[in-house]
Amino acid sequence: MFDQYNEATGSEYARIFRLLSAAKDEAEKLQLRNLMHLTNMALLQVVIDWDGIDPDRELDVNLEKLLGSKAKIAMKDASENLILIDRH
Repeated sequence: MFDQYNEATGSEYARIFRLLSAAKDEAEKLQLRNLMHLTNMALLQVVIDWDGIDPDRELDVNLEKLLGSKAKIAMKDASENLILIDRH
C-alpha cells in the first residue's frame, strides 16, 4: 500500500469509481452484458490502483470486501457534493 496518502488522488479515484459505476448501471439497464463485464473489470482495477495493491504478490486480499469499502467511500464523497432542491 502507499506510504503517503494523497487526498487529491483519493478523490480522483472516487470520482472515477462513481463514473464507472454509473456506466455499469446504464449498461445493466440496456442489457449490454459485455459492457457490464468491462465496467466491472475497470472498477476492480480502479480499486487495485487506489489501494496500491499488487495482485501478483498480495494473493490474500479480499477484493470483494475492498470493492465494497471503496464504493462506500466514493458514494460518501459524492453525497457531500449533492445539492437537494425542494419542490413546493
